[in-house]
Amino acid sequence: MKDILIVGSGGFAKEVGFLIDGINKNNPEWNLLGFVDSNVGESNGKYKIVHDDAWLLELDDEIHVVIAVGVPELRKRLADKFMTNVKIKYPNLIHPNSVGDWNNLKMGKGNIVCGGNQFTTDIEIGNFNVFNLSGTVGHDTKIGNFNVINPSVNISGGIEMGNEILVGTGAQILQYITIESGSIIGAGAVVTKNITEKGVYAGIPAKRIK
Repeated sequence: MKDILIVGSGGFAKEVGFLIDGINKNNPEWNLLGFVDSNVGESNGKYKIVHDDAWLLELDDEIHVVIAVGVPELRKRLADKFMTNVKIKYPNLIHPNSVGDWNNLKMGKGNIVCGGNQFTTDIEIGNFNVFNLSGTVGHDTKIGNFNVINPSVNISGGIEMGNEILVGTGAQILQYITIESGSIIGAGAVVTKNITEKGVYAGIPAKRIK
């Protein structure tokens, strides 16, 4: 089994611990050491905060790390910081009950795929994205880096998403749409047209509100 640490110790970090437990259930792969955060020694659920950022940056042994925060900009800042230590590796964590045409799906590193997701075919996914529970991603979709896609989001075929996009729970993105980097899609929104300007979009159909 390979040692792994979870960066962060909030609610989503606990859920990533649950994801790792799910991966290990039928095929033990990861030895989860605990969380990395500032309050070393404290517990959150079944795992403890065992190290802080400084310790991880100075580590001279190879270790696997997953960044478990749900804010796109913070995910990028943490990844940029920790990638200065070349000993740190960033696996893709995919829950075993997620479905995909894995032979025709390109995926970078550091991605988190929680339980119940479905990916079809000819999909390209970059680095450090989060796919929370029970979403779908359609054919010929391209997703950049550091995006956070919350539960029950449906992404249709032919979508092009940039970087650092936050998609709220239950949002629907219709086919062949482009979404500009840094945008926020509100919970339950239905995106029917290209989003070419960074902003907050909400409603049915989704409109820029901020």
